[in-house]
Amino acid sequence: MTEVRVGLIEFGKALNDTITLPGLGELPGGQVSIGRAVRGARARLRRGDRVLADNLRLGIMVRKKFFSSDVEPVTDAGFLKDVFVAVGRRDIGNGDSLELYTDDAVGPDTSRQDGLAVVLAPAYDQLTGFHVQVRPQTGVLRYGALAALLRGGRPVGEPLRVLGLFGPAGPVEELPAGQPGTALLGFQCDVPPMAGDALTAFHEPAHDHLERREGAAVVHGVTDLGNGSVVAAVEVPEGRAAQFTVGTRARVLRPAGTTFNERSTVIAPELPILSLATGGVAVRTTAGSRVFTVGLGTRDVRENDTIEAYVPVGVVPLAAPPVSAPVSAPLPVPLLDVNTASGPELARVLSPERVERALKLRQRQGGFADVEAFGVAIGLQPHEIVRLRTRATAGRVPLRETGVRQLDI
Repeated sequence: MTEVRVGLIEFGKALNDTITLPGLGELPGGQVSIGRAVRGARARLRRGDRVLADNLRLGIMVRKKFFSSDVEPVTDAGFLKDVFVAVGRRDIGNGDSLELYTDDAVGPDTSRQDGLAVVLAPAYDQLTGFHVQVRPQTGVLRYGALAALLRGGRPVGEPLRVLGLFGPAGPVEELPAGQPGTALLGFQCDVPPMAGDALTAFHEPAHDHLERREGAAVVHGVTDLGNGSVVAAVEVPEGRAAQFTVGTRARVLRPAGTTFNERSTVIAPELPILSLATGGVAVRTTAGSRVFTVGLGTRDVRENDTIEAYVPVGVVPLAAPPVSAPVSAPLPVPLLDVNTASGPELARVLSPERVERALKLRQRQGGFADVEAFGVAIGLQPHEIVRLRTRATAGRVPLRETGVRQLDI
């Protein structure tokens, strides 16, 4: 299975920034701004253009009851809902976000062990899920550690996070070997823990961040070069910024669903950006440009896909090909004249129903003054008209009544 982005929780947009759970402390509050938040989902922590942590889990998710200060557990939260979550990080603040995803094929690195603890007795709470009394035998068990339950020496379920550690006097940051305590696992357990299980913690390399996002742009047109690669005409969405660079990496995400259950599947996860161009001129970076073309080493790119550019930590950018090389000179995407284009040509940018309507209207009134008038006449939505501007134009047409010629401005 490929990675599927299922939701985004943004912190600082909820009515309350935090909420306090007895015995657990403060949980940060955020708003589901894309898709849905499902308890137990994998997550990565984003701060600005940096990905600070990956393989987190929505181990606990609660919301405030209406007209009450009490909270209740939730398994699923939809678009624009406020939630309070525990993922094994105490540094989540306003402006941060949790990118929620599923991926059964690629899991975290569990090759190095940090500590091993024996489960003495499990317990369950309706609000905070599973708690287990543990006694570390080797190494150290830390708050927020990536861990797994073992039964008979084999993993039980998916890797999880230690959401809380408690000693006799209250919360602690770590439990050394021989010191008993309680580990909070929340609702991450695919199988209820049992006495005699082992809780093993894994080593994670220390990094300031795991990835830097250069930005994202939406595909409006694709030219197949015939050599296994394509050039895509893209536009950066309004209100966002992007700076693509030749030689760095990109992902192709394909959207699905509606606003209330929006998902995006990562079709290609690690593509080199082979070329860039703005206004038909090859460039090495697109800083400040909203519309440009991107050359990618794949043919599986479609209209409405999103190209997400990024730089992994510790990875040297790929060597960029010379600007004069054939692959780095994107083919210009010709604009379609809506006043002269044939039905098959219009079908490249419009649905069959809208092509039929456009041809009838053009025959009846002789043409359209500009792309905006064309879009409104055939029933396009505002965002569809914005997208069409990068792919079409409207040539001069004479008005039948007066013969005056209008210009597409």
